[in-house]
Amino acid sequence: MNTPETTMPDRAALERQEAALEKKNKWMYPVVITVLIVIFAAGFIYGIQLVLNMEGAFPPVTLTESKTPAPETNAALADYLNAALAAVKTEKPAASYEWKFRIDGNSVTTDGSDALKKTLVFLIDPAEDSVSGQVEKQSAAFGEALAALEALPTLTEAEIGSFTCDYIFYRCPSCGEESAAPVEACAVCGSDRPYDMRYRDRYTFTVELADAPALAGRLITPDPDAVKAMVTPALADFAALNGVTSETTRLSLRFVTDRFTDALLSLSVRKDVNATAGLEFSGDLAALGAAECGAAISQEAVYAFTWPAIALNKHSLTLAPGKKEQLTAERVCDDPKAYAITWRSSDENVVTVDDKGYLKAGKTAGTANVTASFDFNGKTYTDTCAVQVKVSVEYIQINKHRLTLGVGDTETLTARVAADNKGFALKKPTVQTVSWYTTDDTVAAVDETGKVTAVGAGACTVYALSDDGYYRASCEVTVNE
Repeated sequence: MNTPETTMPDRAALERQEAALEKKNKWMYPVVITVLIVIFAAGFIYGIQLVLNMEGAFPPVTLTESKTPAPETNAALADYLNAALAAVKTEKPAASYEWKFRIDGNSVTTDGSDALKKTLVFLIDPAEDSVSGQVEKQSAAFGEALAALEALPTLTEAEIGSFTCDYIFYRCPSCGEESAAPVEACAVCGSDRPYDMRYRDRYTFTVELADAPALAGRLITPDPDAVKAMVTPALADFAALNGVTSETTRLSLRFVTDRFTDALLSLSVRKDVNATAGLEFSGDLAALGAAECGAAISQEAVYAFTWPAIALNKHSLTLAPGKKEQLTAERVCDDPKAYAITWRSSDENVVTVDDKGYLKAGKTAGTANVTASFDFNGKTYTDTCAVQVKVSVEYIQINKHRLTLGVGDTETLTARVAADNKGFALKKPTVQTVSWYTTDDTVAAVDETGKVTAVGAGACTVYALSDDGYYRASCEVTVNE
């Protein structure tokens, strides 16, 4: 058997290969490092460019009007409340009623000792619970009448003293801080932009009623004699009550409605009185003797109403072509699981929806309404989500951030939008147009093409706002004489 002949590598050839490899490595490492540095630098510069261009989104504030404008006169308020009460009695939402008896501990007075006063304040909580518990709470299911409602008569214009309606508030466009009054600059986040005016979904009315004993008797039960009869047993274990007097100091009501449906959500009627009485203590408190005592006491009748409804988790939604998302719907009724939800799309070429609320966007841009509905007690309740299918703008870039002109000079700025905040997405946005604005047209004017005309000496900001997404990019303009 012949053994294969083994050829040994040439030492000189190996030495030449090692020398060549070493020479190659000497120039390769610096090249790789240089390339990495260039890439890092380019990324850093590009990142700065993004930061300079990304000023954020500035969507306009849309104020949704109410079904009924907020009443401005006593007559209008009386009509509005009476109509809301009539709807409750006719349509019979689920309802509850509770009567509350309260004593203001800070108002307690006595001609006795400090120890007596402290004892009276200590006894307030159990006394309130004992008296309040003597009036039975009421509730009514959907479709049932609430007996306590029959005690609520209609109000007249003359019975209303004054009122306020709370639904307008103001919000910082940068951080969301809220205020009841207009604010020019936000102290929380430092933004110099004025707060936007907003509307809440509900009207909240506070009504001062006329000082009329007859009116108080119509609105608040039980009457003073009945309240005295309730209080007496609550005190029986430690004191006797005599010489009770009371004076009504305020009669008011507070109610809340849904602005979009005028449905009454809650109503409370309150009577405040200053009461005085003689107390003769007995039993464990006999050492306190007798004293004249007084306190501010309130009676409040509280009504709450729950209306049948269906509510989607979103009322507007944007989807990219081909994308999916699920809507959820909450039913308000006696047994939500017992009532099926029907889903439909107003345009299935734009978006389809299945029986579970799953949406699938079509391949072309458009807008469709997706509606969820269910039937309950002979009525159909619906809620709708507006679905827009499009490639959204998420980035805007302007070609110059600073511009210096002389009076009469012109220059045209350009702005481009992209479908992501990196600025180079492959898909183009569905809406690619921008609108141009100036903060001071006495310094520089701008037309719809981005052409800036220097008008007068000074400084201002010219900015482009994407028509989709409302992303903003600005150029600081200085005009010299």
